[in-house]
Amino acid sequence: MEAPLKKQPFGKHYKLSCPICGSRFADSPDAFLLSCPEPHAPALLRAVFDEPRFSVQSENGGVFRYAPWLPIRRVFDSAGGPVVFHSEGLGPAIGLEELYIVFSGFWPEKGAALETCSFKELEAEVVCARASPNWNGSVVVASAGNTARAFHAICAHRGVPATIVVPHSALPLLWARDTGDSVVRLVTLTGAADYADAIELGNAIAGLPGFYPEGGARNAARRDGMGTVLLAAVEATGRIPDHYIQAVGSGTGAIAVWEMMQRLAADGRYGEPVMRLHLSQNDSFSPMTDAWDAGSRSLAPLPHGREEAAAVYAPVLANRAPPYAVTGGLFDALADTRGYMYRVAAEEARAAGRLFERCEGIDIDPAAQVALASLREAVALGRIARQDRVVLNVTGGGGVRLRRERRSAILKPALSVSLEDISGPARETVIERIREACS
Repeated sequence: MEAPLKKQPFGKHYKLSCPICGSRFADSPDAFLLSCPEPHAPALLRAVFDEPRFSVQSENGGVFRYAPWLPIRRVFDSAGGPVVFHSEGLGPAIGLEELYIVFSGFWPEKGAALETCSFKELEAEVVCARASPNWNGSVVVASAGNTARAFHAICAHRGVPATIVVPHSALPLLWARDTGDSVVRLVTLTGAADYADAIELGNAIAGLPGFYPEGGARNAARRDGMGTVLLAAVEATGRIPDHYIQAVGSGTGAIAVWEMMQRLAADGRYGEPVMRLHLSQNDSFSPMTDAWDAGSRSLAPLPHGREEAAAVYAPVLANRAPPYAVTGGLFDALADTRGYMYRVAAEEARAAGRLFERCEGIDIDPAAQVALASLREAVALGRIARQDRVVLNVTGGGGVRLRRERRSAILKPALSVSLEDISGPARETVIERIREACS
């Protein structure tokens, strides 16, 4: 599995491929190529690499251990990554012999050092590394909280200019150890705004000169950054797991591990490609779970979606416009893996969080609590057997401990605008104010 550091320049070791028409493209030198230019239905472009076999470059840190399978133009030093361990506490407590935890967050005793306490930091590193070193503009990122926190920290650290758009309600999630001046600008959207509104405003900003869309799920670098959680698990265990557990808002992380599973299966050295996805949402907001249970590729209309999204236990899981139906999206991932989806009540999630902390000794985020609760349900339903090899993606943890042990503060927006203003006749004036504040 070990491979020497390749000397050829990064950026030449991959192309982007369309899953509908099969066309392949070199990446754009000035911005991120996010869609196929051919006239057909939308699809998620995938990175296709020159290196068909999984290899680890131990000379690199964090996610960049997996550089041959990342769509990047450069490698950063001292990058963070997930840690993987066999659970000696939680596994037996829920009836599993082969439970492996992929932990992204702050847990010094385990070697976990992601100070944004979220696996979104993995995608932020890879997106920044996909950007050209002479990037000339501001990359626009929309978020419901954790992604914004991660991109703010990583873009500032890597010197990649960024404009980050969040609903104002997400501001409490945007804590940081360093809140000083940087190349990152934060825009909050007040009123009854949610993640979908932030995406819509982000798209409008990305149409301005000098601003470029990061792309969300359409950005292959974002997906492959999150997909490193599976590579880390396979590096640690030697084979593709039988089951993969994660809570989902957009489902991008689950799509990412599905894509990585397909690469590993094509390699042929890591077992049969039988990994089932077990994905979960809050029970009060579960459009993807509802659609999957109905056997539908299309999400049902959400006449009260904004209100329902505002009431969920784990707000980062409430995306009203997820990449579910698109070719290469979550429906395809679930269908290919014969996966399951679950609805988790708030009290079930809280109980799961308490169980994790009691068994393993660290706090985990609400989204990770939702995932663990769904794992317990899957075991209770007999969908996962005691001896099956299971990977639980703890997408965020250690935040309570980090903020207790190290000073942090809430980030301050460069500008706050109201949902009413960007939806009304003042829209163009407001967007011009954003351009001035973020240029």
